Amino acid sequence: MGPQVDTVPPETRLPSKVDVVVVGGGIIGTSTALALAESGVSVALCEKGHVAGEQSSRNWGWVRKARRDPRELPLIVESLRLWERLNERVGAETGFRTTGILFAAETPEEVAYYEAWLEHARPFQIDARMITSGEIDRLIPGGGSIFKTALYCASDGRAEPQKAAPAVALAARRAGATILTDCAVRGLETTGGRVTAAITERGRIGCQSVVVAGGAWSRRFLADLGLRLPQLKVRASVMRTAPLEGPPT
Repeated sequence: MGPQVDTVPPETRLPSKVDVVVVGGGIIGTSTALALAESGVSVALCEKGHVAGEQSSRNWGWVRKARRDPRELPLIVESLRLWERLNERVGAETGFRTTGILFAAETPEEVAYYEAWLEHARPFQIDARMITSGEIDRLIPGGGSIFKTALYCASDGRAEPQKAAPAVALAARRAGATILTDCAVRGLETTGGRVTAAITERGRIGCQSVVVAGGAWSRRFLADLGLRLPQLKVRASVMRTAPLEGPPT
């Protein structure tokens, strides 16, 4: 088990009307609420459990350009620019650090894949490059004896999944957003083909727009509204350790 997710105290007041309702209290939903509130848009975020209760606290925390699909690169370049100042912006600790991220190459096929990726990434002037065993050894003592080459991007970073979304949610609340936990959105009300309200388990919230940021649940939520969202679900594993002395074994 990793650290406990930081708590976002619940709000009891349900607004009767806002400009935008955000469905989901992960990093996307909380960031959306923050950006809207900072722009003077009235917004209510509705989370069925607690903030960062699912995917946003159960991930690697990586914020990376390395090995991204080239179609995502313009977005992640801008994302990293925002992350670099996010602690200052939200006035709290998200755990973000520019640590660099390394993908070791264990086979000739992986080396070829990373080299081809670098060619695709070249137009974006990203500082990713292939490094040798000597450089690997400086980054991971002893790692150079295991891996002969790797893809490395020094400007990539990582955040603390248990801290990031809660910190953003609290900043959004200070900026004027309503952050509602234990408040699932069950459906939407429409008039003349336009959204007019979100129907939650705690009542109706009138609105002009809805942002669906429900992660793995978005497809099911939208299917109930007759909308199809193509979504790929991937299950991965991650191990977290305390700091270790010496090389990996």
